[in-house]
Amino acid sequence: MAGRILKDDIETLRRQADVVAVVGDYTTLKRAGARFKGLCPFHNEKTPSFTVAPDGNFFHCFGCDASGDIYDFLMRIEGLDFPEAVESLARRSGFTLRYEEMSARDLQAVGQRSRLVQVTQAALEFFTRTLYGDEGEVARSYLKERGFGRDDAKRFDLGFAPNEWESLARAMTADGFKADDLIATGLVVRNDRGGLRDRFRGRLIFPVHDPGGDVIGFGGRVLPGLDYGDFDPPKYLNSPETPLYKKTRVLYGVPQARPEVVRTGQVLICEGYTDVMALHQAGFGNAVATCGTAVGVEHLRMVSRYAQQVVFAFDGDAAGVKAAERAWEAARTLAGDEGGADLDLRVLVLGDGRDPADLVRDIGADSLREAVTTATPVVPFVVRHHLADADLTSEAGRTAALREALGIVGREPDLDLRREWARTEVAGRVGVDYAFVVSTAKRMKIDLDAHEGVAPVGQSRQGRGGSIGGVTSLDRARVRRERDVLRTALQAPQWLPDEWFELAEDDFSHPVARQVFATMQAAGGAGVELAAILEVASDDEVRTKIREIALEEESAPLDADGAAWRVRSLVADRLETEVGTLKQRLQTLHHTSDRDELMAVLAQLGELEQRRRSLRGIEQ
Repeated sequence: MAGRILKDDIETLRRQADVVAVVGDYTTLKRAGARFKGLCPFHNEKTPSFTVAPDGNFFHCFGCDASGDIYDFLMRIEGLDFPEAVESLARRSGFTLRYEEMSARDLQAVGQRSRLVQVTQAALEFFTRTLYGDEGEVARSYLKERGFGRDDAKRFDLGFAPNEWESLARAMTADGFKADDLIATGLVVRNDRGGLRDRFRGRLIFPVHDPGGDVIGFGGRVLPGLDYGDFDPPKYLNSPETPLYKKTRVLYGVPQARPEVVRTGQVLICEGYTDVMALHQAGFGNAVATCGTAVGVEHLRMVSRYAQQVVFAFDGDAAGVKAAERAWEAARTLAGDEGGADLDLRVLVLGDGRDPADLVRDIGADSLREAVTTATPVVPFVVRHHLADADLTSEAGRTAALREALGIVGREPDLDLRREWARTEVAGRVGVDYAFVVSTAKRMKIDLDAHEGVAPVGQSRQGRGGSIGGVTSLDRARVRRERDVLRTALQAPQWLPDEWFELAEDDFSHPVARQVFATMQAAGGAGVELAAILEVASDDEVRTKIREIALEEESAPLDADGAAWRVRSLVADRLETEVGTLKQRLQTLHHTSDRDELMAVLAQLGELEQRRRSLRGIEQ
């Protein structure tokens, strides 16, 4: 969308939207006091740890640390960038957004997108009506033969394009749509006489949606039994590149698959529309498909927003291997980009010219699920294919195969995986000793040596738990108390005693606690709206920690006396430190030469001791 959305509209929509309703589309929420809780849609769990705060329109998961406001949720769950998330929420809420700093060309572009989306939506409605009308019998029969019913067709918004040259064009122009807009969407083209001709004729129609749910393009399949005359149409036909439809950025079935992809952290990518439908029907709700193009960087960038593992359903032939290698190259490019994702790519080998729908029918859903679970990592898949064609019966052949296989393995950035595959996939399959593989790799300048200081795969370098951050040298009880004080300030500021206003950053020993406290003070102190506190936070880590503390539950009911003790104990700790400093100072003073200073320090020490005892006196 051209132009920037007005900031006032972004904030107004953020406040007005119902985060419980939006999140509730992806996971079941149940009220827990002033909050709502449910199973996290971003990771698998059996005990609900995902909490939503309707008063601030934000969420936090205590299991995986996913956190943010309503826009962050939509960006993460739908794979949207920020403007797309705002526009998606606006559509859900019926909120009209305004845009600023838009040139005449920008205004035209915004108007064009709105018009084109109206065109594609109207076209979908035309195709859907036709599918369920008399003309659509041939398409419904085909779907029935493939094992798909009305529910399957409705889930994917299927339609039918009549076997005529101008059916859609006539209907759309009669409804007032402009010819130029119809052409811009790729639905129609100019014929030799300057009139309009439908692109899709006599085809089962598969609409393609963007992550936000707008129809941006179409795919069409010819149907057996239809007479196409002298014209020999291709089996599949997709929309051309348009202002809406960019095939290198589009995956079919994303809106339908997104909840399961997010839940499982895995996406299954195949190559056909009906493959996606068959997989969903068999319980693989995380399946999507490319739209007539190889998997590229933008495809992987999209899925990386809500899945870490990508399984490709490819044939084991040369074309399948080439597709896998291209996808692997795209993944390495993505990982090298700033903020790029490190994806786990795997290949489900179909074989024998079968597609995923064939596999479901031939081996059953349970066996296919096991095959997906044990899908081959992309590097071994590629290595095995290359070695299958190698001459391993001669020394020269094994040497050539070894070099080729190491060239593939050497492109793997993870050193642990590189060594493992050099041992199992190269040495084991070529039939040479691993030491020889290592020496050959060294001559090829491929590193297989162990690096010190590398954390084992799957092991985090930074702990996570009930403390504020992971600094183990601090007093754990003290750190918990500081967190308790901050939780009280965020959740029940009305119970804070006057001593709260005496606290400073130095009264918090943990660096993250100091950051949270400083952020609260910068926003105006305790009692300020959480949104205002989050707005002045220095980075996402601090924002995440503030949301977490603002949502976590007390281990026991808290009252005003308990809240007061928490704060006063921190003040008492500071006074105790000051008392110690003064006592050290006393040891340096002489009773005659430093008499005045000595008396002043003694008086100050007495006052501090008295106040410290008073504060400690409420301690139970």
